[in-house]
Amino acid sequence: YLNHSFEPFNDVNVRQAMNYVCDAQEIMDYVSDGAGSKIGTSIYPSFGKYFDESLTSVYDVNVDKAKELMAKSAYPDGFDMTITVPSNYEQHVDTALVLKNQLALIGINASIEKVDWDTWINDVYLGRNYESTVIGVDAANLSANALLSRFTSEAGDNFTNYNNPAYDEAFNNAVNATDDETATKYFKECAQILNSDAANVYIQDLPDFVAINKKFEGYSFYPLYVLDLTKIKTVK
Repeated sequence: YLNHSFEPFNDVNVRQAMNYVCDAQEIMDYVSDGAGSKIGTSIYPSFGKYFDESLTSVYDVNVDKAKELMAKSAYPDGFDMTITVPSNYEQHVDTALVLKNQLALIGINASIEKVDWDTWINDVYLGRNYESTVIGVDAANLSANALLSRFTSEAGDNFTNYNNPAYDEAFNNAVNATDDETATKYFKECAQILNSDAANVYIQDLPDFVAINKKFEGYSFYPLYVLDLTKIKTVK
C-alpha cells in the first residue's frame, strides 16, 4: 500500500510503473510456495460477484512499459523510498524483500524498515506516518461496503490518504442504490477505479493453509481473518 501524501506516489505514472514491474507470481513463489491468488485491486476472490478476475492481468509484468512510464513521470531517474513492514508477519517481510529487487529494475531504491506490530498500528495505520507498507487489508464481513469504504476520501481508516472524486462518487452510488444489481455494478466500478488509477501495488490474496488432525471432521473454510470451529466434531 502506498501513502498518497508522499510525493512520488501522487504521480499516477509512478504508481502504474510500480505495478508493471512488480511480479506477483514471483512473490507468491517466494512467499507461499506458489500458492495464493493474484489480485488487481482491493477486492479479492472470496468476495464472489464483486471480484473482477480480468483486473488481475491489467498490469502483467512489462518492465519496458514501466520504464516508459517512469520517463514520463517527475522521477525519470527513480527515487528512494521506504517500505515499512510489521516484523511479526514473515510473509509481509518476505514480500518486501522481493519488491525491493523488482523495483530496482526501474531505478527505485527501496529500503525495508521492520517495526513491531504496535508501532505499525500507531505510526502507519493510525498516524499515516509512512511512505509504503506491505499488509493485508481485510473486512469485518464479506460485503463490498466493508472492504471498499476505507478508500473514500473522508474515511477515518483511509490510511493510504487516497483521494479520487470519481471513486467517492461510485462508492456513494453503490451504497445509495435501491437494488442489488445496481449496487454491485457501482462497487465493481470502485474496484476498477482503484485498478486503473494504480492506487496501490496489488499483489495477492494470501493462501490459508489449515492442518486438521484425522480424528476431527467438519471443518469449513471461512474466508476472513477468523477460524470457524462451530462444526468441528470428533470422528466416530
